[in-house]
Amino acid sequence: MNPTIRYPAVADSHYPADSEALELLMQRLLDSTCYNGQDNRIIRAILSPHAPLDISGKIAAEAYKVLKGKTFHSIFLLGNTHAFFFDGVAADSRHEWLTPLGSVPVNRSLTKELCSVETKNIRILDIAHDVDHILELQLPFLQRSLENGFSIVPILLGTNTDNVELADLLHTLFQPDDLIVVSTDLSHYPTYRQAIVIDNETMETIVNLDMDRLEAHQKKLVQTRKNSSINLFCSPDAIVVLLLIAKKLGWKAERLSYTNTGFMPDDDKTEVVGYGSIIFYEETA
Repeated sequence: MNPTIRYPAVADSHYPADSEALELLMQRLLDSTCYNGQDNRIIRAILSPHAPLDISGKIAAEAYKVLKGKTFHSIFLLGNTHAFFFDGVAADSRHEWLTPLGSVPVNRSLTKELCSVETKNIRILDIAHDVDHILELQLPFLQRSLENGFSIVPILLGTNTDNVELADLLHTLFQPDDLIVVSTDLSHYPTYRQAIVIDNETMETIVNLDMDRLEAHQKKLVQTRKNSSINLFCSPDAIVVLLLIAKKLGWKAERLSYTNTGFMPDDDKTEVVGYGSIIFYEETA
């Protein structure tokens, strides 16, 4: 295997490993959305889920359809680690990430700049990216939504991250032709009806860029369900970083779509996972 390539970790388990099958699936998902493309807003960031595509793919497609045909230079991919646990922030040194649809180049100059800052919080840690699926799940959508020519900056957040520091750094690196993608699923393991209430408040809070309310929402969930394993979402630091940047740059946000696994006819409604998509944008004059 070529050490300069990051190979797919979850092809077959989360999406088809066969290129033709994946191509057809992406076309079906993107064609199934109701977005009509009549939008003069400047899209700056999206929040998208990362479950297997047969579960959350349609929700992710709602966000990526808004990006259809647009051109970006660098895509900052952010999410909290799911597979390899570490302190701080993990960047990736590979030259490209591979999917069944082809390769996506990594912006190595931005990665180097990200890691050259005088901080112990950000470092190259390829092993953290090797088996994690949350950023990988965004790639097929990027490949079939955007015009060619973009590169990615994969960023996984571990424990003890300095979210303000990372937001400040990304703010300085972010250019008008860049995009931020935060990969997160919403509530984990409430009942079907609880998830609807919890996730509606979560998404409303994110759309309003209200970090104080988001923190209060988290604390309330912990206090009212002390003996449960319910989580509010699975990329908390990445979401905070995005909201900090959005507030700095005056972005607005819009909720696009939502579901949870309880909506699936044959799925258990006692412990579900929620999925939502949100776009962040600037209004044009």
